[in-house]
Amino acid sequence: MRDYVLMRQVLAAAVAHGPDDGIADFFSLGDSRAVEAELARLSSDGLLEATLSYDSFGCLTGCDVGSLTDEGAVFFRLVENADVWRIVHSTLKAADVDISYPLLKEVCEEIVKRYVMKFIPE
Repeated sequence: MRDYVLMRQVLAAAVAHGPDDGIADFFSLGDSRAVEAELARLSSDGLLEATLSYDSFGCLTGCDVGSLTDEGAVFFRLVENADVWRIVHSTLKAADVDISYPLLKEVCEEIVKRYVMKFIPE
């Protein structure tokens, strides 16, 4: 099951990540295996420029993390606001499902839309 809080933390760290920052900034976010899996997933989903290298036993031997992709930046803007994130996270937690990125983006867009709509005067 995906740790959506960790996902958001990794995206935020990538935004703050400078070219001289080390990979330790990411691995300080939590369990190294969970962070490694999230980096790989975000890279695979096309949200983060990252290259993970493994040895023949499947152990991580190197990790080079760049910045968010354009798609990653667009997605992070959806979940960057703390109030919106609280709603997104509680929705995902209540659903208790691990969803693919395209559906995750749709859910976040719908939540943001509903969140903003409530501020439009009648």
